[in-house]
Amino acid sequence: MPATFQILPKYNLVYVQYSGVMLVEDSLAAFGEYARHPDARPGHRHLIDLSRITDMERDFTRVMQLQAAKGEDLANREEETMMVYLANTPISQKAAALARNGWSDAHGVIAIVQNTEDEALASLGLPYRTIDALLQSVFRDTL
Repeated sequence: MPATFQILPKYNLVYVQYSGVMLVEDSLAAFGEYARHPDARPGHRHLIDLSRITDMERDFTRVMQLQAAKGEDLANREEETMMVYLANTPISQKAAALARNGWSDAHGVIAIVQNTEDEALASLGLPYRTIDALLQSVFRDTL
């Protein structure tokens, strides 16, 4: 699946990684799977890694429907949700801007776009310079 996620409880973080062509169906499937996951919690911060996408769906009506579906779930929560989009290519920056602009204040989402892993992790207050280092620390903790 081109959209995957990992819940990192130690950091109150959901790491979402997209690859290939970013499609609404894949996003809906991943978000639905996350919402049903037993470790899903209100207030999780989200790191959305768009650095590996090669293209994106251009049906903007469907993209807005995706944002609305996510927004309905997040709006029912008392805590704000922070979404940090890692976008380091022209296509990922376009996808991140579209996603960020799809959130309204009513959704309780703080959405920002960062160009580097270091900036994305720093904006989440994480002490790592790369996502790989973050994931390796989580892996070491599970041993």
